[in-house]
Amino acid sequence: MADVVVWKDIIVLRSAFRTLAAVLLFGLALAGCSSIPEMGPVDRIEPPTEGAPVGEYTFNPPGPEPGAGPEQVIEGFLLAGTATQDDYGTAREFMAPKLAGEWRSTERTLVYDGGVKITKAAGEHAYVLNFEVASVIDARGIRVTADPGTTRSVPVELEQVDGQWRISGIPDGTMVSASDFPVLFEAYTAYFFDPTFSYAVPDIRWLASRQGVAASLATLMLEGPAPYLAEAVVSAFPEGTRLAQQAVPVESGVAGVDLTSDALDGTTFLDRQRMQQQLELTLGPLNTVSSIRMSVGQRDVEIGDRAAAGFEPAVKDPAVGSRQIAVLDGELVFYEGSAPVQDTQLPKVSQLNPREPALAPNGDEAAFLGDGGLFTIGADGAVRNVVAGAELTGPSIGPFGWVWTASGHGGTVSAVPLDQSGGSAAPVAAQWLAGVEVTDLRISRDGTRALLITQEGGEGKVQLAGIVRDGDGAPLRLSEPNELRSPVAADSAVWADETTVAVLDSGGSEAAVLGLDGSSEELGELDGMEEISAGNGPDNIYVQTPDAVYSRVGHSWAAQPPPVVLDPAFPG
Repeated sequence: MADVVVWKDIIVLRSAFRTLAAVLLFGLALAGCSSIPEMGPVDRIEPPTEGAPVGEYTFNPPGPEPGAGPEQVIEGFLLAGTATQDDYGTAREFMAPKLAGEWRSTERTLVYDGGVKITKAAGEHAYVLNFEVASVIDARGIRVTADPGTTRSVPVELEQVDGQWRISGIPDGTMVSASDFPVLFEAYTAYFFDPTFSYAVPDIRWLASRQGVAASLATLMLEGPAPYLAEAVVSAFPEGTRLAQQAVPVESGVAGVDLTSDALDGTTFLDRQRMQQQLELTLGPLNTVSSIRMSVGQRDVEIGDRAAAGFEPAVKDPAVGSRQIAVLDGELVFYEGSAPVQDTQLPKVSQLNPREPALAPNGDEAAFLGDGGLFTIGADGAVRNVVAGAELTGPSIGPFGWVWTASGHGGTVSAVPLDQSGGSAAPVAAQWLAGVEVTDLRISRDGTRALLITQEGGEGKVQLAGIVRDGDGAPLRLSEPNELRSPVAADSAVWADETTVAVLDSGGSEAAVLGLDGSSEELGELDGMEEISAGNGPDNIYVQTPDAVYSRVGHSWAAQPPPVVLDPAFPG
């Protein structure tokens, strides 16, 4: 049977915070194009007072009523935007035949805050819809958050068809309210690989909850990664590979992925096993899928009955263990659970006044800031000064043997090899950092992404960039970043897992967990937080104050027993 998301014939959602007017505006099936102007003002629909009538709406809205006027047709079309089935088949009933056949519902989705104002425009049968944009999802399911206060206007034209008003002009795409967006859309993950095929790298995409999610997700994966990842990751599939048909049928849990005939040209068993793995990583988490059948021309792809030479399963969401590195009484120590480990083999470095240490993922190498700049500790215990400077961000060590730092006020990023071969710091190009202060820089556990906190003109940003490397794996540059919206004024950040980061307002009382899908959760307030670290997942978070180290317990913080270590950090 086809891969489906089963919708009940009628799903009634009640909300005490919506008036009937807000209900009629839910799911406005419109979208902007590049030429849509920004306009204001925006009318906001206020929530009803307690005890006011409760609104209702369904996912099976009615089609157009005979004799409905232009504004009634628009309102019906807006309500029909809640029905994603059959590629918004009900919404198309409100359109003139020519537009109904040409309108591309998935071209763009505008997510709006507040209400939508419908205004008569110049022209006998023209209207304009004004609203405030919260975010935009493009045809590839990539979500971009809009700046606060961004407004848009969407033109609508109508004509009479057989004596009935129908919409004859409207931009491609759909529109939903920010409060109702989670009901109609869901975040999915397409996976790619780091250039060595050692790690699986997530790429979050948003899709409407409708039939054909498996086909849509497979199509997006085959089209390639999001722009910020384009040069940082690789796909196992040759460029240009497509689904033979826009369908991925799922029968008894087996998803049938039939590819175009040129998908296997020049491929080896190693290539095909990696292709199979990428499909399993991407489609395997779907509720309806338990295994993948990859085919070309409906013939099963031969991938061999044993692992090809060089094939190793890519690591998904690498774990960092339970041990942190920290500073105690002026020396580096390991910190595990809630206590320092005293019998460490770390060298004595108190004469360098160590701070903000970092531990390599292998646990054998480390780095720290000290008097004179950035220092590394090799597997043999040798200490080396690799970057000079007094305004460096705390080091971060990725899985490929490089330690990273940034010059706070210069926006200069440097990467240094940890193999003690004498290699010098390599500047990593990032033109978009010119004139920007970097307050923190952290490398993802898959080694393909850099998390940065930047400050410019008094405004802090949480940004995510891809790491572009040369053929030998040396870092070359950072891609143009994506911004993650934070509910706190962050100046420090760490990775919590492959799709989650934790941020902190150092010296303040606020911290938050940010998802790469755009979600956020504020953590419990705690005065004087100075440093933050995260282990395996957002529940395994530690913060440091001048008086103690605290671990996250639900929405609260639990003080750890003395002695108090400084700057604890998990590997990475």
